[in-house]
Amino acid sequence: MTMIGEKAPDWSATTYENGSRGKLSSADLTGSWYVLYWWPFDFTGICNSEVHGFEALHSAFQELGVRLVGASCDSFHSHRTWFQSADFNDSNRPTHSIVADNTHAVTKAFGFYNEAVGCAYRAAVLVSPEGEIKSLTVNHLPVAREPEDILTTARAFVKGGGCKLTDRRSL
Repeated sequence: MTMIGEKAPDWSATTYENGSRGKLSSADLTGSWYVLYWWPFDFTGICNSEVHGFEALHSAFQELGVRLVGASCDSFHSHRTWFQSADFNDSNRPTHSIVADNTHAVTKAFGFYNEAVGCAYRAAVLVSPEGEIKSLTVNHLPVAREPEDILTTARAFVKGGGCKLTDRRSL
């Protein structure tokens, strides 16, 4: 089953915002493009590589007008502790919103919760200003995604119209 072309689920969650606790919801993002991406667990080498990769592209997403939001099923306290650990520094600590989905509500609403392991799959959705899911990607736990691919897909959708492979490569 795919969610492409469907309305994104409504959601609301506690967030990590540059060391402070915040709140964010789908309603807050209405009228804006956004990417919501998940990783399975804090404090793992694959997961921090993805967060580093998305953070490195944060300004490119902003310039495109796409809000970048990360998420895992860890708590705000886990996020804060992890982002202050040796896994991160001032150049790669997330400056974008990070959902603390320890109730699993947001992850389950999108269908990205792995019941057997108790965490999120590596997933990402691109949601249009009208709240429609335009793109999604899901990987099983041991394989990271390439954030640059998600940025390129976002560029293609924000640009509008069709996009051949050769066009994607030049975005």
